[in-house]
This record gives sequence, C-alpha cells and structure tokens, in this order.
Amino acid sequence: MLVRVGAAVVAMEAVALAVALLAFGWPVLLVGAPLLLGTVILFTGVGISERPRRALREHRVARWNPDDAAAGGLMSGFFDPARR
Repeated sequence: MLVRVGAAVVAMEAVALAVALLAFGWPVLLVGAPLLLGTVILFTGVGISERPRRALREHRVARWNPDDAAAGGLMSGFFDPARR
C-alpha cells in the first residue's frame, strides 16, 4: 500500500512541477526539483524502515497457531461452580 500511495504522491508532484514549469519557466525547478527528490528520498526511507516491522509482524502471525493453544488457559476452571 505504501508503494501505491508513494507513487501517486510522486506522480501528482511531478505533474504539478511540469505545469508550474510551463507556467512560470525554469526558476520553478530551483524549488520543485529538490522537493520532488526529497519526497522520493522520504518514501524510500519509510519503505526501508517498514521492512523489519513487516517481517516481525509476519513472524508473530506464523508463530501463533491457535490449534496448538491449550484449551481454557491459566485460570480455566478456577471459577467453575461445578468443581466446588
């Protein structure tokens, strides 16, 4: 999802830069090009930082197997009135 949103943001920013370039000329590139590059660097950094988090989440999901879980739990039967 991050890739699609990032691509959409960069595409909209590139179109806005192109329109501004046509309307105002080359000085727009002095501000627009570094902003476009900064956006790409930002999304790349966020994407790289999300990889370990995604791997950890997948590991936790794979580790938990509800079929292997003990029935009840630690306090199962403690409040059971039939045992008294």
